[in-house]
Amino acid sequence: MGVTAEGSRKKSVRRGAAGLTAALAVVGLLAGCGGKVVKKSDLESQIKEKVAAAATGSKVGDVKCDNDLKAKVKASTSCTVSINGKTQKVTAVVNKVDGNKVSYSIKQG
Repeated sequence: MGVTAEGSRKKSVRRGAAGLTAALAVVGLLAGCGGKVVKKSDLESQIKEKVAAAATGSKVGDVKCDNDLKAKVKASTSCTVSINGKTQKVTAVVNKVDGNKVSYSIKQG
């Protein structure tokens, strides 16, 4: 591991974010009214849940997304995730839309 606690923590955050954001797939449900979107608040909750499950031993804090996620293949929105007190940028990208289900992946960057 790292030489200092801070270096070790940074390494853990990077490793956690890189390992989990590239591989996470999520299925969200569309909002009932208006345009077909995964609401920003639902998206934030889903991302936090998936990141926490994948980043075992890490403390996942706030998740903030810029916008709702449109139910259209290749649609995307940017989010930030706090892992062990460090902010990581991620992007949610829609892979598939099937009725009221939206499958999307979470990628670093």
